[in-house]
Amino acid sequence: MTEAIIMGGQVAGALTAIGGVFYVVVKYAVVRPIQKYIDNATYQIQPHANGGRSLADVAVMVGQLKLETAIISARLEALEASSSSKRKRA
Repeated sequence: MTEAIIMGGQVAGALTAIGGVFYVVVKYAVVRPIQKYIDNATYQIQPHANGGRSLADVAVMVGQLKLETAIISARLEALEASSSSKRKRA
């Protein structure tokens, strides 16, 4: 009975050691290179790249341009409406 407990402990220790080695190999041989590749591929859209102008900043600016275009369009329509009403009176 004691030999079975000792053998079970040895097997558990061996599996733990193998699992630890496997974890370290996967972490440094697989995950790190993939993470480095992704960081390099997405460097241009990171918040610290291009002087702080990231992809999110571009989205905000596009929204602002859309709003300004809508305001200009409304003002132009108002000017055209007032211009056409002045022509009808004359």
